[in-house]
Amino acid sequence: MDREMSGGASNAQSARNDRGLSRVLIVDDEPLIGTTLKVLLADEHEVTVAQSGSEARQFLRDDPNFDVILCDLMMPEISGMDLFAWLHDESPDLSKRMIFMTGGVFTEEARSFLASVPNGRIEKPFDHDDLLRRIKDLDGTP
Repeated sequence: MDREMSGGASNAQSARNDRGLSRVLIVDDEPLIGTTLKVLLADEHEVTVAQSGSEARQFLRDDPNFDVILCDLMMPEISGMDLFAWLHDESPDLSKRMIFMTGGVFTEEARSFLASVPNGRIEKPFDHDDLLRRIKDLDGTP
């Protein structure tokens, strides 16, 4: 892989910013989804939005300190599955902090992938309370 990652939030150490907000990376190729989630989460989280898997990889190379990564499963070029595989190699602890977002349409590969990883998944359209609960479960907020 390109540049080796170091760091990343672990269960013992949060990536909270200087205002005490947990850091969330949203990865979705649909700009409206990223914008909506950013607005929804901005009061309690520092939110960064990547519009592709390659942009997410660059953000993570530059600064891997995120508490949660909300990642669309099916994206062109670099899918959520590809991003997970890369992140699992680069920073296994951080790969555990991914929640996959799905639109309900799956390939057989996607079905097999989701069955093979312990990460959570959330269906689009989102249930607001469920989304917030899942983020809190990973970022350690009460």
